[in-house]
Amino acid sequence: MYKPSSASFAVLMTVALFGATACSKEQSAGRPAAPPPPAPSAQSSNTEELGQPSDPRFIGRVWVSTTPGHSRGTLMVFLPDRTLLMDSCFETYRLSKWGAEGDRIRWIEDTIPIEATLSMPNQNELRLQIAGQDRIQSFVVASVPTVCPDRPR
Repeated sequence: MYKPSSASFAVLMTVALFGATACSKEQSAGRPAAPPPPAPSAQSSNTEELGQPSDPRFIGRVWVSTTPGHSRGTLMVFLPDRTLLMDSCFETYRLSKWGAEGDRIRWIEDTIPIEATLSMPNQNELRLQIAGQDRIQSFVVASVPTVCPDRPR
């Protein structure tokens, strides 16, 4: 047992007091910390400098992938404010900026600019030919209601 006058007891009490003080600081009541403001990046210059798409029918619609090998339930939504929502049933969603000029479209994924040629064979079909890839990504308009399929076991 420690004697109140011993040096080790004083050190132990100091550490305990510092620990209690650090733990007693008020935390924000269930609110997560605000994310840091986005750093100026190539994202805005790579996407917003582009003009208008030649065929804007793809904007504001929910597109679900029909490309073999894509994650099940892969979605893309090109919003009119130039926000792109990408999601799938089993992955984290992504928001990024997009821009288009003619049949070219560009967006940012993990700071990497992605450029593709966009085509719409009909009102309910979207195809993206990603630059540098052989395979064409194909999408159809999502039907409503749609629910993610069960995860394969």
